[in-house]
Amino acid sequence: MTLPEGLIRAGKGGVYLKVHARPGAKSASLRGLHDNAVKIAVKEAAQDGRANRAIESFVAKALGLAKASVSVTSGHTSRCKRLFIDGDVESLSRKLQDWLQSY
Repeated sequence: MTLPEGLIRAGKGGVYLKVHARPGAKSASLRGLHDNAVKIAVKEAAQDGRANRAIESFVAKALGLAKASVSVTSGHTSRCKRLFIDGDVESLSRKLQDWLQSY
C-alpha cells in the first residue's frame, strides 16, 4: 500500500497522524485508508471522549508505546482527527509505516 502524502507529518518531538474514526464498531481494528487518513474502528461510542481515548489506546498499543504518548490534538468531536505521537520522529515514522503496510 502506498501511503498518501501528509498522512504522517513530523512535528517537534514526535509525529502527527491523520485518522478517520469509526466509533461503535464490533471490534477495534485498523481498516485501511479513508480520504488520506488512517481509518480506525473502535467499540466505544463517540460520547464524552470515549472513542477518542479508545483510538489513542489502540494506536499506542499497536506501536508498542505508553498510552500517554498518543493524544488527539484536533477533531475531538469529528470523525476526522489528528493525533500527536510523542517520541523520536524517525523511529515513529518507521513504526507507523510498518504498521500501515502490514494492513
